[in-house]
Amino acid sequence: MKNKLSGWKDVFSFTLAQTLKSKAFIVSFVIMMLLAMAASPVMSIISSNEGENGNYTITKIYVYDETGYFNADTVVPLLKDGGWKVEIAPGAEPSGSAYDELCSRVDKTETNSVLLSITAKEGPVELFLEYSRNGEVKRAELTAFEEVLCAALKECRYNAVGVDAAQRELLSAQVLTNVVHADMEGNVVEKEDTSISDFEYGFLYALLFIGMMICMMTGSQVASSIVVEKSSKVVEFLLTTIKPLAIIVGKVLAMLCVVMTEMVGLIVVFAASNAITGQKTGENMLAKMVSPEVLGMLNPLNIVIGLVFIALGMVFYATLAGLAGATVSRMEEIGEGLVMFSISVLVGLYIGIGAASSLLGAGDNPFAIFAMLFPLSSPFLMPGAIIIGKAPIWVTVVSLLLLIGLVAILFWFVARVYEALIVHNGNRVGLKQLFKMRS
Repeated sequence: MKNKLSGWKDVFSFTLAQTLKSKAFIVSFVIMMLLAMAASPVMSIISSNEGENGNYTITKIYVYDETGYFNADTVVPLLKDGGWKVEIAPGAEPSGSAYDELCSRVDKTETNSVLLSITAKEGPVELFLEYSRNGEVKRAELTAFEEVLCAALKECRYNAVGVDAAQRELLSAQVLTNVVHADMEGNVVEKEDTSISDFEYGFLYALLFIGMMICMMTGSQVASSIVVEKSSKVVEFLLTTIKPLAIIVGKVLAMLCVVMTEMVGLIVVFAASNAITGQKTGENMLAKMVSPEVLGMLNPLNIVIGLVFIALGMVFYATLAGLAGATVSRMEEIGEGLVMFSISVLVGLYIGIGAASSLLGAGDNPFAIFAMLFPLSSPFLMPGAIIIGKAPIWVTVVSLLLLIGLVAILFWFVARVYEALIVHNGNRVGLKQLFKMRS
């Protein structure tokens, strides 16, 4: 094995240097760093704009209320708390010349005013808001205004019928139901709920796609590098001194370092941007954007184990992509050559999504355990499952061993067929031919 791996460091150094110096990498890296740098300030600006109620433009509201519920003494304080300082004026009945004149005035001269009609002709109380499109009032502001009005009208209705605070609490109390399982003798059988929350499902879902994107990006870079060297005949020179296995190992590890460099760069730049923004605004945007539930689940051990699974998944899928890249001779064919690689990634992704859905609906189940052990899906699913505590220790150990074993077998398979594939020119080699070459 030593002779077969001899020279991998040279391939690693060369590939890493060439990739880091390439224009494509530099441009994409700079763009990602700029996005990471701008993320915290942009979020701070958005947050400040959302919290700044002085930007509201509605200054006057004409009210026609046929229900008798509307009470300005109740509505005005709630509107003021919501950020609006509006004048309330009586409105005309929504029919006739008086109403038409009022509409014309709001549309042409009082463009920051709105018309509110409260009716109850068919049973439920209905609110109708009208505004001018010629003014500064936007649909988003009107939606927020409507929500506050609905809450205010609810208070008005409670006051109108004399419902006190205790009665309101009783009326709005949540009704809970509970289904229990009992044995033949009527004794309650306790059944632990092992399902994950909606938040944990969303967290798993996000990590699944992040892992998929990392593996796709690494694999495509490895495949492109191999095809470029084949088409330029550089690989033939390499094979005079370096074994095929050393070439693929060096390239895979180089791409692993490239992706890790990008990830570390993103984290460092975002952390610096967050710290600078925090000094300027006095707010920690990372703490506001990331749920405390996520921060509470993180610890050094599960972070390290999760990164190990991601790294092994990158190595596994990058090796598959390298093997796929060796089956084609021209860059024009690389898309066709990577079909099986892409299918493998998608199969792993969808198995992971199915497992996450099963954890949400049914809790711990055999399919979720299978997905955590299956090498195609474990790199995507295991990091999130470990963080939220849904991966038992034995599953983590077995999954890790299976993934390491499959990577070793894949490298052995590459050692048997890569030499024949790397110098192959002509039509793309199919899967059946690939296994024939192994023997």
